[in-house]
Amino acid sequence: MRLIALGIGVALGLWPSPMLSELAIAQSPSGLEQDSLPNNFADRYVLGVGDQIKLDIFEIPEIQNIQQTVLVDGTITLPWIGKVSVAGLTPQETEQTVANLYDSYLHNPLVTVDVLQPRPLQVGIVGEVKHPRGNTLRIGTEAVESNISQQRIRYWPTLTQAIQAAGGITRLANVRAIQVQRPSEGTISIDLWKLIESGDIEKDVLLRDGDQILIPVASEMTNEEITQLSSSSLAPDAITVNIVGQVTSPGSLQVPLNTSLNQALLAAGGFTERADEQTVELIRLNPNGSVTQREIFVDLAQGINEDSNPILQEGDAVIIERSTIATASDTVNQVSSPLLSILGLLNFLF
Repeated sequence: MRLIALGIGVALGLWPSPMLSELAIAQSPSGLEQDSLPNNFADRYVLGVGDQIKLDIFEIPEIQNIQQTVLVDGTITLPWIGKVSVAGLTPQETEQTVANLYDSYLHNPLVTVDVLQPRPLQVGIVGEVKHPRGNTLRIGTEAVESNISQQRIRYWPTLTQAIQAAGGITRLANVRAIQVQRPSEGTISIDLWKLIESGDIEKDVLLRDGDQILIPVASEMTNEEITQLSSSSLAPDAITVNIVGQVTSPGSLQVPLNTSLNQALLAAGGFTERADEQTVELIRLNPNGSVTQREIFVDLAQGINEDSNPILQEGDAVIIERSTIATASDTVNQVSSPLLSILGLLNFLF
């Protein structure tokens, strides 16, 4: 059964596709209990609706290369014996079940079951990601030209792929304490920090159908850690901020991750002639549901710093008020406009 691990050598076509039984994978993430990930991953894959499988019985031509898709009732249909319920069984259990059924017709039938195309995985992800929700992760295929022949390489969905499908992590995600709640196996703790630091893909985790992923809030992070996390492949490509008031192009703005306040102001077209160019107001919704509102003294010559040119976060709102002169001018216009209208009416009457 050929389910291929996502790995650099495999992705480049440098190594042949491993059997699922070999997917004992050097996947032993930091913080993962030794018995949480079985040595033989193939023994733990459970067939379900949508799996495409191939079944052979040794030396029986009528039952060679039978390809079936597991139907919505969890069954496949085979010659001589009809419907067989396979949902919930591993491929090895399916082999034994089918062998037992054919035992009435054949002497010690040797049955093999391969998974040609696994079904999409249904996983959920909540917590510090941009779009918490349920996701369907497909096992993709792509043709790779090797020195020997053209091979079909399948990629099995991983934890990092699920995070990317959910829009990426937030700046305050605690990637050292990710939890995967796995049906029938309980909760698995996963530390992805080494993956971020060194690109060690062995710290990634192969997902299974029904996994529920929780990414908690980090209680404490340094600015260096936040920057490193925000620059990783787990972070979203862009965030949405709102620039309101006296800029050339106010409104919602998509900006790259790690965009500073000054950069966002320039991306919105810069200040108008009526803007207060000295201060702006930054409103931020915090992870705990509270809102912070603070005044920031603007200095476009400043580099990134928390006081005058902070890094913006998803959902931040920046408000640019009118300058004192513009406010005074507007006030005079509001007062004088009715008087001018009255004088114009008097001039018309008399």
